Amino acid sequence: MEIVIVPAIEADGEAISALNREVQGVHATALPRLFKLPGPESFPPSALRELLAKPENIVLLARLGSEPVGYAYAEIVRRPETSLRYAQAMIYLHHVSVAAPCRRRGVGRALVAAVRQIGTQQGITTLALDVWSFNKPALGFFRRCGLTPYNERLWIE
Repeated sequence: MEIVIVPAIEADGEAISALNREVQGVHATALPRLFKLPGPESFPPSALRELLAKPENIVLLARLGSEPVGYAYAEIVRRPETSLRYAQAMIYLHHVSVAAPCRRRGVGRALVAAVRQIGTQQGITTLALDVWSFNKPALGFFRRCGLTPYNERLWIE
């Protein structure tokens, strides 16, 4: 079955909210003091409406046939030059989620490629994201997509 990537619309809110629950659960299990358990208030359908209202946001939905199986939420970030840094434009990938039964079928890779293509169309070649160090499957996935580490965040809890 062909993977189809389309821009999300407000009517996709329920599907995207449901797709977010798996990833939210992974994060809540690993860091329960930081992340809430998935539920009606963790990325509710209304959150999609808020994202779509901002032109810098990109929300894509992946379908296999008519079934929603994944989504990506990214943001175009443009930073002006300062006395310390050059101007920068990037696409920052906030969320990628693929339903567990559909993983390892190219859905995540297709979502990342679609986000990159939108950047390329706007003259932006940099794609950046954060990934939690506990999330080994995500680390491996993003590395297989060609991303490499460029920054580390450390903390004391």
